[in-house]
Amino acid sequence: MDVMNNPDKLSVVTVTASRPLIRPDGRYAIELATAELGAIAFEVDEVALFALRQAIGEIETEMKRRPGRA
Repeated sequence: MDVMNNPDKLSVVTVTASRPLIRPDGRYAIELATAELGAIAFEVDEVALFALRQAIGEIETEMKRRPGRA
């Protein structure tokens, strides 16, 4: 897992809620409610969902290993 050494180069937001979306044309997206930007969404396909699941799994593992660091 990479450490955020240069957080100023990323747009970091605090996610407060999320929900799946199906666009009228059949494409899929995930809507994120954020404290800083309000609602934002990003389109996903099977490859993107796989990548997100992997990243979330890594973060969950790290959080369990180091409780209180979330």
